[in-house]
Amino acid sequence: MRPVWLALMLSLLASLPTFPQTADSSQPEGTISGTVLDEHGQPFKGVQVCTYMLGAPEGSKESRGDCPATTDEAGKFRIDHVAMGTFGVEAIKLEDGYVAFAGTSVKEVVTLTPNQLSATVVLKLGPKPGVLLPSVKDKFTGKPVTVFEVSWAISNPEKPNSTYSGGQTISRLNERAIVPPEKYLVLTISARGYEKWVYHDPSDPSRPATIRLQPGEEKELLVELEPQAPEDR
Repeated sequence: MRPVWLALMLSLLASLPTFPQTADSSQPEGTISGTVLDEHGQPFKGVQVCTYMLGAPEGSKESRGDCPATTDEAGKFRIDHVAMGTFGVEAIKLEDGYVAFAGTSVKEVVTLTPNQLSATVVLKLGPKPGVLLPSVKDKFTGKPVTVFEVSWAISNPEKPNSTYSGGQTISRLNERAIVPPEKYLVLTISARGYEKWVYHDPSDPSRPATIRLQPGEEKELLVELEPQAPEDR
């Protein structure tokens, strides 16, 4: 599985000058084109399309990838000057929550060769992510805690040894936490100087529980963090 941070890094890289997908201009170059659709099968405008070379040396610019294309009004994109090789092609829209770590982006694998210089893909995004809107404060003073970490892990009793987790730092600049939809999540919230908070059964605060959001569902959370004892800090 690709690292959680990769989709975010790809989004940031999209604002930087793009590098050629091939290091040797004497080699053949190909084209990757296609269409991105939303969860209803309609053309999706403004979606970033990112590529990364499978099997490239770890840490190389090819393995890190690039986001050289954005879909137009018809959901179309085209990437030229692509090297020969096998590529992951991923559609992401960070501002709408379509990202790899939430399981709401989509990707395909294509291979370009001198005999096959072009590839066409259709990428259908969705479902929409769930969104948590946490409001966190100090349990004793009532003062808001403005910087904290929201972490989650998918609970799957059938596969207890294969966990998938993620998380986000929340601040005044980013007050929404994106989570995978339709999954049972073990949710924790932590902040410096405070005990970790674990989501619990609303009817029984002493009982930890999982949380599950539907696609597109937004849920407010009112969280009180208890300060750590001085010796624990």
